[in-house]
Amino acid sequence: MKNRAWLLILLFVISCNNDDFSDTELLFRISDSNYPTSFKKLTPQQQKQKQTEFEKGQVTFSEIDSFGFVGWSFNDDYEIRKALYKTQFSNTTELITSVKLYLAEKGDFTGITDTSLLIPKVIKLRFQNYGGEFIQTDSTKYNHLGIDFGTQKINGLEVYNSLLTISATANGVHHVFGHWYPRAYIPPGDKVSVELAKKVLTGRKLKSYNGWGQELNHIISVMDLDDNRKIIYPYINGNHLELRVCWEFTPSHWQIFMDTTTGEILVEQDTNGYYLH
Repeated sequence: MKNRAWLLILLFVISCNNDDFSDTELLFRISDSNYPTSFKKLTPQQQKQKQTEFEKGQVTFSEIDSFGFVGWSFNDDYEIRKALYKTQFSNTTELITSVKLYLAEKGDFTGITDTSLLIPKVIKLRFQNYGGEFIQTDSTKYNHLGIDFGTQKINGLEVYNSLLTISATANGVHHVFGHWYPRAYIPPGDKVSVELAKKVLTGRKLKSYNGWGQELNHIISVMDLDDNRKIIYPYINGNHLELRVCWEFTPSHWQIFMDTTTGEILVEQDTNGYYLH
């Protein structure tokens, strides 16, 4: 009964002061010690060491980020890459299997431990002749494999910005793009329901500026919040990367992520790329 009374008071205060609700203000404090799953930022020396460990025994153009995960690839050396494309392949199924095994074997860096989760969404086979230096021996031979494995899902929830794609040749994987994570704790219930989140956000003023310095305002309406979903958002909080379970809303051309446990507004951004207030 006390909790219900407190919640009614809270909703009344929110309805009166939506525009003043701080992004970092908590509706609830975290009482579950398992939440959120967190990864500590590496020191520059640790990151360099991780990169060395990852590169061992392979030719790769992928980089380890400051939290120890691979997920980005740099522009590679032309001659080194060309050498990888000399060998042609025809057994695509076998190469796809080897790619999956590679991602799992490098699980400490890719975050992947279960190959059954790696289901190709798009497969691209190409033959790159490098200006006529290589000749395709027949139409079933290729020297480049690209795979889109889609986004990571944990307990049915998509991990934001986790699209996993790879580039490989008969010599192995040489580019990995996309962040996957080895684990994420999902609280058994939401302290902040989608209905409460909507009440918090309705009437909130979103402010940004265009390239001419003109102020652009949008007041969030109830209808703005009809399009929403629950998602895992990788949130950088100081020296930690936290996997937060959030409600994602897209009012107008904005994007908002609100933690379903604390009620914090973790991200509030104008997707048109305007300057924020």
